[in-house]
Amino acid sequence: MTYVSVITLVTYALVLGLLAVVSVIDVRSRRVPNVLAGALGLLWLAWRVVLGFAGAHMGLGFRAEFLGPAPDVLVPPGLEIGGISFASGILGAVVLGGGLLVLTTFYELVRRKEAFGGGDIKLMAVLGLFLGLERGVICLLTACVLSVAYVFGREIGRRVMGRRRHDRNTGASGSADHAGTGVPSVSEPFLSGAIREVATEHDRDSLLAGTMPFAPFIALGTLVAFVA
Repeated sequence: MTYVSVITLVTYALVLGLLAVVSVIDVRSRRVPNVLAGALGLLWLAWRVVLGFAGAHMGLGFRAEFLGPAPDVLVPPGLEIGGISFASGILGAVVLGGGLLVLTTFYELVRRKEAFGGGDIKLMAVLGLFLGLERGVICLLTACVLSVAYVFGREIGRRVMGRRRHDRNTGASGSADHAGTGVPSVSEPFLSGAIREVATEHDRDSLLAGTMPFAPFIALGTLVAFVA
């Protein structure tokens, strides 16, 4: 593996590392810091400059390597990450970022609900620099599929837990009632409060409400797109 390939592999590792940090912040505070999205953009530019100087050192020319495809790299267990050119990165950033911005604006005007946050749009745009258009679309589709699967899985789990809690409290209520008098159990107010709390949390974390952290799914989508 040449030193240019090593630099490229380190760059990809830094991308995933920054995405991990963004994901943690998004989960905790429901926001994607602009400074981290900007750091990814600066990382891409610095990487392209290093590729250019490497090309000049090898006699290939700064411009040719700065604008040309990045080197392909192999990662265990034998997966290949194909490099993209400067122009492909710009195209990916413009189409992904601009396309999401247009779709989000249209959705919010029609449905009067927030869709993708501005931070998620900026994050996808800057990732387009590294992934290009084709792999950027793979990243976005993977993120959407995983997020929808998570929402459905969480909803099913909540329904199952709510049903079990209801059954336990119903059984306790029946044993505590006075022989057919129908006196309600003292646990019923607590049960109602728990149900309301779950419903409120569900509304706050709803994917369609635009408040569910999406950066973790973008990070997973990026990992898939790198080796797709």
